[in-house]
Order: sequence, then structure tokens, then C-alpha cells
Amino acid sequence: KMQETPLSHSSKKAGLYLATEHGLEYKHSFQSSDVEDAIDSNGDGCYLSRLSSNVHFRMLEHSEDGNTLVFEISGIDVSLANALRRIMISEVPTIAVEHVYMWNNSGIIHDEVLAQRIGMIPIGVHPRYFEPFEDEDAEATDRNTVVFSLRVECPKRDPDAPQTQSSAPQKHSPEMGHSGPSDSVTNDNFVDDASTSAASRRLRADSGRPPPPSVETAGRPYTKHVYSSDLIWMPQGDQEGRFPEGIRPVHEDILIAKLRPGQAIELEAHGRLGDGRDHAKYSPVATASYRLLPVVEILEDIYDDLADELDHLEPGVFDIVSCSEEERTRTGHLRKAKVVNSYACTMSRNFMRNAKLKQAVKITRKSDHFIFSVESVGMMPAASIAVEALTVLRDKCQKVIRLANESLEGADLG
Repeated sequence: KMQETPLSHSSKKAGLYLATEHGLEYKHSFQSSDVEDAIDSNGDGCYLSRLSSNVHFRMLEHSEDGNTLVFEISGIDVSLANALRRIMISEVPTIAVEHVYMWNNSGIIHDEVLAQRIGMIPIGVHPRYFEPFEDEDAEATDRNTVVFSLRVECPKRDPDAPQTQSSAPQKHSPEMGHSGPSDSVTNDNFVDDASTSAASRRLRADSGRPPPPSVETAGRPYTKHVYSSDLIWMPQGDQEGRFPEGIRPVHEDILIAKLRPGQAIELEAHGRLGDGRDHAKYSPVATASYRLLPVVEILEDIYDDLADELDHLEPGVFDIVSCSEEERTRTGHLRKAKVVNSYACTMSRNFMRNAKLKQAVKITRKSDHFIFSVESVGMMPAASIAVEALTVLRDKCQKVIRLANESLEGADLG
């Protein structure tokens, strides 16, 4: 649940964005120390110490599956906040399929399109267990490569043969997309092939999620659907011991292709370490964004029906409370509006439609207080993505310091 109390350490010197009918207007705090906090204008070299003493972090929401995280950071500049957001999107390394070796593809999808679709399937393994390729000519090993095999076919069928249970029309299921008995024509066609990993087949069987069945609709030709669950992990070297739980796609029900009778796909896919700067398939997040902390203030007391209208226009931000006996006697009103959760403010400014509410309520945003929302695609927990992004940002800063020192040393020698 989103916490309702803002960080008490948030800087009071930072400027505010005032919400108006026409948008946001930046209001300076007009304190001389603001300039010193923003840049080291006096040359005392204390900018970093001031920054570190003002920065505070707090986690607000964390989903049970670990794929969603909401946290806040106060006391930093927008440049740091945006750098962290961009790193989470494009510079946190992950594992994705990079090379696909196509042995046979008689389906309607072209080889390059099929390879692209497979590359976009998120792989559920932490990147810290793998090493990056030094260059394109580097040799693939069990330390830098994950191998998957895909071998499926849709056999030709006798049109005069009686319809069996496995080929009967299937109803859709919200869990796997289909329900009914498992299709008899899946990767089991190749279970006797020595190259197919028994460990991977066992892991898929033990998952409790049967492979989706084939689809046959009245009046349409027999069609076999190929899903990400058909990808078979092929352990290399000591990977079976290093990953006893196996390496599988994050989602088993991603549709890869559709095959008609007589068509088949046989390929080998190699995954490697990469980041989103190279391709979007390496990005570990579905969304990574931030917003400034809203600050909601009631300038004039809002009572009764007007309070109810305000609560309706800005849901979750205000609560209606009973007036005290003294206030009832003094004002003649029974209830009034109270700010209970400024985090719930969406900056809709709907209350400004009412002239009285427009004068009674003030909404601003703190320029140094950021609320981050991170949604993982499942390769890594959202919290791990945030930690990895901070690590990358730290390494970048250390690199800049090192290069600056080397440049100064070179200038002194010159």
C-alpha cells in the first residue's frame, strides 16, 4: 500500500511547481543557499557532502511477485533522477536470445521474423551468473551463453480419420489460452532425440502447466500453435548443476508461430548478455518512470456539500471528517475536508472547475522529491533492477573521476 506520509527529510529549500489552470509554474524559494546546494559556486568543495546528507530513500510499494516496485528519493537533482530512470531502461544487463541457427522452417513466418520473435521472449535468469562477450569473435562457452532448442511439427492428417479427443475443438482458458487435454503433437515428437535435454523436459513437466493444445475450429484447417513452452533448455558444461531449477522463458504461453499440416520448425537459439542500448529485447523493464511529489494544502476550510464535491473530484486525496462541537457551534457546519494522502494526487486539477474550490485548495510539486515506479518484465525482480541501476550509475561516476584525474595528471606532466 502506498504510504501516506511524505519523507520528513525532503528539502524545504527546493523550489516548487505550482499547479494552475494552464499548467505548472515553477516558483523559486529565493534562498541564497539554494544556489550553493545546486552547484559548488563558492568553491569550498562541499557539494558532494551536502548532497549525500540531503538524499533519502524509502520504498512505498512492492508487489508479492516482485515485478512491481514504487520507491521515492528526495534531495536529488532532476539530472540524477533521470539518469537513474534511463539506466534502468537501457543499461541494466540481461540475457536474451541473440543468435538463432535455423535448421528447418517450412512455416509461413520468415526465418528473420521468427528469430526476432524468439529474441523478444524474456528469459528468466539473473545476468550476474554470466559473463559478457569480449568481442563478436569470442568463443561461446557455458559462462556466456544459454542454449535453447525448438523442434516442433504439425503432422499431416487423414481427412477421413475419425476425430479424436486431442484434436477436438478446444475452449479458451484464461490461464494458458486454451483448455482440454494436452496435444499429442508437441515436442514429444522428438523426445527420443539424443540432443534434447531430459532435464529441461522434466522441469517443464514438473511445472504443473501442460503445454497448450492444438487448435481445430470447425470449417478451418488443422493448426498447431507453437508457444514459448516449446523452447527446450540445453544445459552446457556445468550449467545443469549451477541452475538446478532450470532456465526457462518467463512466460510459457507466448505465441511464437502457427503451423499447418506438414510444416515444421527446427532451430537452436543462443542467448547472451546485453543491454537495452543494443536492442529493446534486453531491457528488463516494461515501464520505468518517476513523478514529482505532490503537495496538497487546504488554504480555506471546506465544509459539507463542497467537501463532498472535492472528495469526488480528487479521489483518495481527501477525507471527510466530522467537525468538532466548538467548530459546529461557531460555523454551523457538520463536516469538512481533510488532506489524508497527497501521494494519490494525479494532478488532474478537476477541483479548479469550481471557483470556490480553486481558491481554497493549493497543489504544488516538490522539485527535488521523486516517486519512481518500476515494472519488471520478469527477467529480474524490480528491486534488483533498481539496485543494478544504482551500481551502474556509481561505476559511471567513478569512471568520470578516474578520467578527470588522468587528464589532470597529463596536464601537469605537459
